[in-house]
Amino acid sequence: MIFLEPRAIIEVDGADIKWNDFLSLSVENTVYLAADSFECTLNNSLMLSDWLRKNQEVRIYLGYVKNIHEWDKSQLNHIFTGKIDGVKPNFDSSKTVRIIGRDYSETMIDTEYSVSYNDASSSDIANLLAQKYGLKPIVTATDNKVDRDMWINKKEWEVLQGLADEEGFVCYVTKDKELYFGERNANESAIDTFVYTQGLKSNCKIEFDDSSIDVINKVTVRHWIHKRKQLIEASSQNDFLISQMGQTKERIEYVAKATTDGIAKGYADKLLKEYSRQVVTGNGTRYPGNPNLYAEGIVNTVNCGRFSGSYYLNKVVHQLSKNEGYINTFDITNVRPDDAQQYRSDIYENNGKKY
Repeated sequence: MIFLEPRAIIEVDGADIKWNDFLSLSVENTVYLAADSFECTLNNSLMLSDWLRKNQEVRIYLGYVKNIHEWDKSQLNHIFTGKIDGVKPNFDSSKTVRIIGRDYSETMIDTEYSVSYNDASSSDIANLLAQKYGLKPIVTATDNKVDRDMWINKKEWEVLQGLADEEGFVCYVTKDKELYFGERNANESAIDTFVYTQGLKSNCKIEFDDSSIDVINKVTVRHWIHKRKQLIEASSQNDFLISQMGQTKERIEYVAKATTDGIAKGYADKLLKEYSRQVVTGNGTRYPGNPNLYAEGIVNTVNCGRFSGSYYLNKVVHQLSKNEGYINTFDITNVRPDDAQQYRSDIYENNGKKY
C-alpha cells in the first residue's frame, strides 16, 4: 500500500520557502462577495521576517506526495495567488513569523470607484478594472449602459458585483490572475462525497441546520432598458408560504434577458420555485484534505437520512500543519449560494417612490 503525505509550498515573489521552515497554513476559499484569504506560520530562525514584506505576491501549492524525500511543487495543486497584507513576527521561546493576505480582488475591495463614463457598458468597466490591476480579462461582452447609481460612492469590487448581478453573471478573480466576468459555471457534477458512518469510520463530521429563516416567498424580476429608459418588472409569490410565515420575504433579481414583462414573469415563476424551497445549511469539520474542493462546487452527503443529497459548498478552508496534518472544514447549502445579492441596491426606487 502506498501512503501519500500532505505537503505545501509557499512561493513568495517567485522564491519557494523551504518545507523545513513551514509550520502551518490556512487558506479560505469563499464565494464572490469576499476575497479568498490565507494565513501561514513559518519558522523564523533564519529571520525570514526581514525579507517578507506587504504586497509581495504569494502563490500557494497544496496536495500529496508519494516520496517525502524527493518531491517538488509540480506534484501539488496550485490553489491560491494573492498578496501579503501583513507580516507578524513573534519573538518568544521560539521565533516564528505569521503572514496573512488576500487574493487579487483585495485592492478592488479596498478602493473607491473613481472613474465616470456616460456611455460605458458593464463589460467595459470590467475590462477597465482588469487592465488597471494587471489581470487577464475573461469578460463576456454586454450592451447595457451603466447608470450612475451603479457606481456612485461604491468600492470597485462592489461595482463589479452589482453589474455582474444585473447581467445575470458572476465575477471573481482566479488563482491565475484572471478577472472573470460572465456566465456562471454550469457544471453540476459532484466533486466529492461526504460519508457518515457512526464511530471512527466517518470521513467527516457534519452538523445540519433546517430552518425557514432564509426561505423566500416572493420574487421580483427587474431589468432596466437603458436606451428606452424603461423598467421591466414582474413578480411571483407563494401565498401559502406567506400565510405560514406571517410575512412577505422578497428577493429582487436583475435579469438582463427579461426584455418584456411576460419574460420577466417567467423568470420570476422559475426562480420562486427554487428560492421557496426549505433552505438547509450545514458545516463540516475534520474532512481529509482535498485540494480540489472549492466554493460553489457540488458535494454529496451519504447516510444522513433526509439530509442526504447534493449541496453547494459555500466556503472551504484548507488547513495544513505538521502536527495535525491536512484537513478541510466547510459550509454547505442546498440552494446555490448567491452572496452577490448583498451588493444589490434598488436603483429604481428613491424614498419609496418608483421612477
